[in-house]
Amino acid sequence: MELTRRGFVCGGALTSLALLGGRAAAADAPERGKVKIKVGAMDGVLGGGGVNALQAAKRAGLEGVEADAGRPEETLRICKPAVIAEYLKAVEETGVVVSSICMGLLNGSPLVRDARAPGWIAATIDAAAALKAGTILIACFGAGTLKTQADKDAAAAILKDLAPKAAAKGVTLGLENTLSAAENLALLDKAGNPPGLGIYYDVGNATHYGYDVPAELRALKDRVRQIHFKDYKSGLLGRGEVKFREAAEAIAENGYEGWIVLETGAPLGADISAAANAGFIRGLFARYM
Repeated sequence: MELTRRGFVCGGALTSLALLGGRAAAADAPERGKVKIKVGAMDGVLGGGGVNALQAAKRAGLEGVEADAGRPEETLRICKPAVIAEYLKAVEETGVVVSSICMGLLNGSPLVRDARAPGWIAATIDAAAALKAGTILIACFGAGTLKTQADKDAAAAILKDLAPKAAAKGVTLGLENTLSAAENLALLDKAGNPPGLGIYYDVGNATHYGYDVPAELRALKDRVRQIHFKDYKSGLLGRGEVKFREAAEAIAENGYEGWIVLETGAPLGADISAAANAGFIRGLFARYM
């Protein structure tokens, strides 16, 4: 049955969520104790950035928001005391937490080529600790793509220096990039596998780049510190090309405990699409919880 925004609203949100998410859980008997997940979304998924995303997340039934660090400037927006105070107030009002911080600015101001990047990351670690956000997404796409071995080695050296500060603050630097699992493992080995460094894995990106997502997840195991769910072919999860069921099985085998963060489109509008995709995720993992 084709799902439309009108059909979702007229038919009732819970019914539509069951259609999207419940079928993933229905095929097998429950298997308990394998994963402990929380569902959040990038702030842009919820109709815009800033603290208003927490209200939108609450409406959609999400538990957390991945906040954007801001555009390149001397002091990143997320690091400004007034902005941190706004977020903390919104967390108290909504009960929705800041799950993580996305440093998407590093795509245009690359980690390995912009001299400001290490300082930005260090300051963002402090902001993440203040917000009780456990992960910082270190983005390496676009101009920031790690294309050469020299790029990979430089990234490893920079992150090796920053990881101890992150670990001391209870924060993980989650590297997200175009590399294979084997290449990421080699990069982490080069950095010395510090506790404050891991991989932020995106099942949609990995599928798009032609990687075997379940095999990659199993290879990375506990080096996966946070996970993005999206599908390049559809704004609604389970209707595109990503093999979410197989990915969920691998995530469960790894005993993953943490956030599944939406980086999805909004074909039904921001609130309804986020709620539908959250329902899909919860249904997908229901038999593993």
